[in-house]
This record gives sequence, C-alpha cells and structure tokens, in this order.
Amino acid sequence: MHKFLAVTLAGITAAVLSAAQGGSGAVEVKGPHICCKQCVNVVTKILSKVDGVSDGKADAKSKTVTFTAKDEGAAKAGFKALIEGGFFGTATLAGKEMKIDVATPKKGEKADVVTVKDVHVCCGQCENAVKGIFKDSKVSFEGSGAQRTVKVEGKGLETADVIESLHKTGFHGKVEK
Repeated sequence: MHKFLAVTLAGITAAVLSAAQGGSGAVEVKGPHICCKQCVNVVTKILSKVDGVSDGKADAKSKTVTFTAKDEGAAKAGFKALIEGGFFGTATLAGKEMKIDVATPKKGEKADVVTVKDVHVCCGQCENAVKGIFKDSKVSFEGSGAQRTVKVEGKGLETADVIESLHKTGFHGKVEK
C-alpha cells in the first residue's frame, strides 16, 4: 500500500510540475539569414529584450537561433521579436512546430517598385544576399543600422512574391503601401 501511495504521489507531483511549466522549453528557429558575427549579435540583442526568454544564441553555420522560453507565450513573443527584427524562419517549441500570424500582401498585387521596411540588413553580406534574391531587378537600401528599407524595382513585380522570396532566404519585412 505504501509503495502504491508513493508511486501515485510521484505521478501527481510530476503532472503538477509539468502543468506549472505551461509549455516552457527550448525554442529553435531554423532558416533565418545569419551570415556573420554582427547578425549573431543582433539576434542575441533582440532576444535579450523579450520577457521570459533566456539563453538566446544564433549560429551562422547552421542558420539556427535557439533560446529558452519560460512558457508558450514567451516562446511566441521571442519568435515574433525575431520576425519584427527582420529575420524569418520556422520555429519549434520543445520539438513541436510553432506558428504566429505574419501579415503578407495579397496575391495579385503588382507594382514596379516594392518597398519593404524593417528588413535585417546589417552588413555587406546581408546586402549581397538580398541582391542575389532579386537578380533581375534593381535593389537599393535606405537607412542605417541593423534594419533597413529595401527597394526592389522591376516591371510588374508581384508584391507577395517579393515577400515570399525574402522569407525563403531568411529575411522578413513589411511592404510599404
């Protein structure tokens, strides 16, 4: 009887502790554009400002960001902060895919100039990567710092395709209307 009670109490304790964590754990974001030490520093600075997020790290070789979140809300806030910082990728919390809503232009919207604000472009390698995405268009950058405005110029550019192309290569930004 004592063994049964001890096993039952241990099970209840484990369940309570697990529930108390509320989805805390390791977050991994794969695919953001991280090409140099400056990119790594930008990522860690972004994550250091998010409440409930700790141990933020970025790896340029694997193009991966990892951090620990105290709960699911902090995990989503950390992922959202990276996206708002101009980085894009796929995220998992404790191995399970995590999604957040990201505003994107509607398919069918076309323009000869697409202006995308708040794209992570902290160095010459970032600039070259963005230019490489849009080889058939003229690409220019405005502003200074880690987030810049990117202008893509070409005939009849599909606005949604510009953002999708940035996402596929680990960048994010907001299309200026």
